[in-house]
Amino acid sequence: MRRIHFLAALAATAFVNTAFVSTALANRADDLATAHGALHFHGTQYKVYNLGSVQGGSSYAKSVSSNGKVAGWVSFNILGGKRPAIFAAGQIPKWIATDGRGEATGINASGQVSGWFLQGTTRRAFLWTNNAIVQIPSPFSGANHAAAINDSGVVVGYFETSPGVTRAFKFQNGLLTDLGNWGGISAQATAINNSGVIAGFRQKWVNGKLVKQAVRLGSGGLMQVFSPLAGFDNIVPTEINGNGDMAGSLSVEASNFPMDAASFIVQGNAVKRITAAGCCFGSVGLSLNNSRKVVGFIHDRLGDPANNAWAWDVPAGAVTNTALSVLPAAKAAGWYQLTEAADINNNGVIVGQGAIRPAGGGQLMRAFMLVPVPGLTTRAAQ
Repeated sequence: MRRIHFLAALAATAFVNTAFVSTALANRADDLATAHGALHFHGTQYKVYNLGSVQGGSSYAKSVSSNGKVAGWVSFNILGGKRPAIFAAGQIPKWIATDGRGEATGINASGQVSGWFLQGTTRRAFLWTNNAIVQIPSPFSGANHAAAINDSGVVVGYFETSPGVTRAFKFQNGLLTDLGNWGGISAQATAINNSGVIAGFRQKWVNGKLVKQAVRLGSGGLMQVFSPLAGFDNIVPTEINGNGDMAGSLSVEASNFPMDAASFIVQGNAVKRITAAGCCFGSVGLSLNNSRKVVGFIHDRLGDPANNAWAWDVPAGAVTNTALSVLPAAKAAGWYQLTEAADINNNGVIVGQGAIRPAGGGQLMRAFMLVPVPGLTTRAAQ
């Protein structure tokens, strides 16, 4: 599935080149080796996997599908430095050959990928399907962005009507639908579930401030708007689950993200903050599943790395916190710190990015995947 990155919200045929990657990574045994070990999250055992890199560059797993397919990006020695990529445990990452730097933002059960790349200096949205890129049109010829895709292959995102002014879109079966600005100056769709319910936000002037308000758009077109909790100006959802619950972050107008950000969940029609005031220097909820397990990160401006992968369990309204960043088994498997948990599926598989510090010095940023131990018996299907 999956959504736009929170930082981005605030502010043409191609192919997967496996032959090049296989040659380039022949001497990268450390990246290809699967790092694993048991760990616990509310009594569930997991294994943690290093999903590797290309030419020793960085990697980030941003999305995991309902059946365990993973997409994100890799950086390596190529013009622009970063390309969308598909990951699998124990395999070399497969990069998608876009015109310029880019990222995969979502992947579905069929292996279709949503994402963006730079064409010159302009951001372009794409759908990768049948080993080819379909460039999603932008009605005003400006920048556009594909934020998420569901299992039916429906992509959502936004396009620019003028610099800095955006409208939400839906792309299905080759046709673009303009979802409008949802009553604001600008709007962006950030996520879609398998029932076709869309999450996003609009920008609107309220009491002299340009603020962001969360939007949930039903498959029948019914729109609900959610204002931020007291003490915040902005509410930006980054994911929606099958129940219509949304997760994301609250923030203050014109603030220096993420120092004041706070993770939230929308259950039904109620917005609930899930990180206590003063817990940290900011927190970001990036994804949630149908069991209302939210993953993301908390920010420690004094830390190195500053972001710490985190999970919040909200099954019945109470919140249980788990510091994924310091799980002992992840440490035992060679990770210095898991920094951002980007996505979680309904089987509890979590993907994101973490830091590895080799004995020889330096720091490697790598994509990771946490897989519940009971699910390992079906990993061949992933």
